[in-house]
Order: sequence, then C-alpha cells, then structure tokens
Amino acid sequence: KVGLQGRMADAVKVQGRMAEEFKVNLLLFAAVREKVGQGKLELKLSGGATTVDLLGALLGLHPSLADILPSCALSVNRKYLSTEKVALLAGDEVAIIPPVSGG
Repeated sequence: KVGLQGRMADAVKVQGRMAEEFKVNLLLFAAVREKVGQGKLELKLSGGATTVDLLGALLGLHPSLADILPSCALSVNRKYLSTEKVALLAGDEVAIIPPVSGG
C-alpha cells in the first residue's frame, strides 16, 4: 500500500488489535537538534500513534521545544506532510525541520 490512504488502512488494522509499542526514528535539524543535544533519536510509541502523539512525547521529554515545534515541518519516510496528523508505523523515519531564514 502506498501513500496516506494505505498508511491509514494499516493504522486501522493496528487499532483493531492490542496496542503494542513500536519505535520510530527521529531526525532533528537546526534549532531542534541544538535544543535536544543530538541529531537522531529513537522514540517508543504506543500502537496506533500518530505524528501528533509523537510530537507530544517529544515535548514531554524535551519541554524546551515548546516554542519551536508548532512552526516545524514534518516528513515521514522522506515525504513532507500536508496534514498534521498521520498514522505512524514501526521503523518510520520522522524528520523535524524548523523554519529556516537567511539568504
């Protein structure tokens, strides 16, 4: 299955059984990386988790991100999201990219 519809169908299957934990890989850039202190993290989430859940978990671990996370772009498996809430699956790579300025 490809694309958002396929991912949503997979998420429905996950929600139909016991919610198991799974891991996603985070890539952090620029100011987010500086505040966290590293460029890569592995985060454990509950089955059926979405990008919104991921951001909440990350904020719980690193409250200093509260001012920057709302303006960050997200990509899942190297595809930028056009919607804020996308179902995540085990092994997904999520990049958090803060806005950039300059010339």
